[in-house]
Amino acid sequence: MIKTCSAALLAASAFGSLLLLPAAPAHAQSPACGAAIDAINAAIDESGGNLDPTVQQSLATKLSAIEAEGAEKAAIAGYAHALTDDKVANMDAATDELNRVCKG
Repeated sequence: MIKTCSAALLAASAFGSLLLLPAAPAHAQSPACGAAIDAINAAIDESGGNLDPTVQQSLATKLSAIEAEGAEKAAIAGYAHALTDDKVANMDAATDELNRVCKG
């Protein structure tokens, strides 16, 4: 999956979770995961869904500034790194890990 679709999938997954289980995901989500998902959704909204290299770098910087610990820190940092690593053509692994960790 290309970087654009992967970020959109994360946003759709987060939004879909809220539609299916309105209160539980929002309350179970940590502040760090919430901040990461908010930053990703804002980047998607602001860019019209096309995360060009400038948007990717900006988002990676925002994600890297989020205070997190343990698995959340690793997942958020991994997603940020994948956004800016030219060797990463597919965001699936980073997206899956962020979703896994943030859904608890």
